Amino acid sequence: MQREQVPGARSASGRLEAVDAMRGTVMLLVFLSHFADAYLYPLGGEAAHLRERLNLLTRLATPGFMVISGLMLGLLYARSRDFGPLRTRLQRRGLFLLTAGHLLIVPTYHFWPDEPWVLLRALPVTDTLAVALLVGPWMVTRLNGRARAVLGLGLFALSWAVSLCWWPEWVVARAFKEVFFGQRDLSVLLSGFPVVPWLGVYLVGSMFGEWLGTWGRADVKGVGRRFELVGLGIAMGGAGLVVLHIAVHHLWHGAGFDTLMALTSQAQKYPPGPAYVALYGGTALALLGLLMRAEQAGYLSRYLRAASVVGRHSLLAFVVQFYVYYAGLYLLRLHYTPLWPLLFVFTAGLQWCALYAWDLRGRAREASARLPATVPVSGVR
Repeated sequence: MQREQVPGARSASGRLEAVDAMRGTVMLLVFLSHFADAYLYPLGGEAAHLRERLNLLTRLATPGFMVISGLMLGLLYARSRDFGPLRTRLQRRGLFLLTAGHLLIVPTYHFWPDEPWVLLRALPVTDTLAVALLVGPWMVTRLNGRARAVLGLGLFALSWAVSLCWWPEWVVARAFKEVFFGQRDLSVLLSGFPVVPWLGVYLVGSMFGEWLGTWGRADVKGVGRRFELVGLGIAMGGAGLVVLHIAVHHLWHGAGFDTLMALTSQAQKYPPGPAYVALYGGTALALLGLLMRAEQAGYLSRYLRAASVVGRHSLLAFVVQFYVYYAGLYLLRLHYTPLWPLLFVFTAGLQWCALYAWDLRGRAREASARLPATVPVSGVR
């Protein structure tokens, strides 16, 4: 597929600091969510209620990360002159997450210590993202942005149709349904992020990335405003569904409207509901637009640089934070303190330092790779 090259790319890879910073921002919300799981939830009482209130903020993490990850795919494709090496690199990351990454992450889960076959019965979001990384780079070279968005919306609708209408009895069929389409009441998996609906979200995000890569670079501020308006429009659509949810709950307490209540709830995460994805995914796009305009205007430069470090190495951050929170902080069983925000900042800061060191290492390797070959001195044999 031929595509117009956009001049003036910020880097050879076509990355934008605002996009990396937005992905880093979403990863910080992942940190906060898992910090609350490991530190606040086991304490019970008011601490557990505090965790529930934090969930109103941290629910943005998964839709935001999948949308921005898909957006990065579309951006890289639109900006690259030769997508082949990038496609191979992305697919290798997906294969790593699906194999070694799964084996590294799942043992840190502390929720089911006595359950058998935990490694096979937990489907973390990194597994679902791995499938997207394997499939997405193949699709982006064969379908244009709008076609991928239509396919993504179709996959999302199909997942809910299967989830609501298919009730298999065999264990293998139930496992297939829970892994790929999702089920509100899991019977085989212990936890899961179903593949098909999240792949749909990822593909829709890739359309926005292709838009960003082909709208031109002369007016980044204007492009940022477009993302704000589109994101706010999607988020307002999700908010409208949430208002319907609240109205039905207030008038009829949801009785007899189970399906409608699931589709319109901002908390319907397993599997992801339309209101949940639209509200938080649209918010992520709007925030990305704000960061793009801030980058263009020279605002928030320190935050953008710091957050982009996490965004550039988000997959490594995903693995590391499981060990920091689920294997480290949880096992410490610390007592509650009202200064817990300082504890969170300390743990997030430690991880940022590790990612920054990894970032410096990567830059040094890139710099050495760009050095010209040594020219022999004349007369020396």
